[in-house]
Amino acid sequence: MTQELNRPALMKAGIALAAVAVLANIPYAALIALFDYDDVLRRPAGEVLELFHAGGSPLVLAWWTFGLSAIGFALAAMLLGEALKDGKAKLASGITLFGVLSGVFQASALLRWTFAIPSIAAAYVQAGEGSAERAAAISSYEALNMFAGVGIGEHMGQVLLMVWTLGVGLALMRMGGAMKWIGAAGLVTLPLWVIGQTELLSLSMPEVPVIEVLPYAFMGWELWLLVVGVALVVRAMGRAEAVGGETLAHA
Repeated sequence: MTQELNRPALMKAGIALAAVAVLANIPYAALIALFDYDDVLRRPAGEVLELFHAGGSPLVLAWWTFGLSAIGFALAAMLLGEALKDGKAKLASGITLFGVLSGVFQASALLRWTFAIPSIAAAYVQAGEGSAERAAAISSYEALNMFAGVGIGEHMGQVLLMVWTLGVGLALMRMGGAMKWIGAAGLVTLPLWVIGQTELLSLSMPEVPVIEVLPYAFMGWELWLLVVGVALVVRAMGRAEAVGGETLAHA
């Protein structure tokens, strides 16, 4: 067996990537239903805090599981790095690190909704209209949302993800066959991620023209991740059958 087709490692990586692509949509769907995510993030702070407080524990739980899905991606990136550590499709350890950091950064930002925003939302709702307490709650929410949410989770998380996708896409292309086209498909999502950063940068630089393509980048990338996972599983299974056939032929 060639080093680049380590069947157990490919199988684990493929299952992990496919699982992340599928399971992350469960809390995502819950956030849409409970919180009108992600359009709600661009609404006035007071409206967001009231809606969040009204969501209660189910909404907090949805955010918690969504944050864990980002950790799941970090683990999947590590498994893929292990599967592609040798051979012509070798993935540089630095690329794997970018994927892991992307997952960690995104999880750190998402988990603010579980451990920081609940107390801010409660303080806002309990304070009187026009009070200093409400103003403080709004300031806390906006600062946390811009730094942790937009800066760390969205911007840095997506920049790191772009580098990981580029590296993985090129590595898959070197595997040849159908993987060549699957790897190339990942590279197609990169311009959308890059253009989508205008939406984030415009929040602090209003003169930046906004091109809202991030939802399409996310959906396209997530579909690609699922295809990569399934393709790796199929590749691992096919290799196993080939090895089995060679063993029988020489028996």
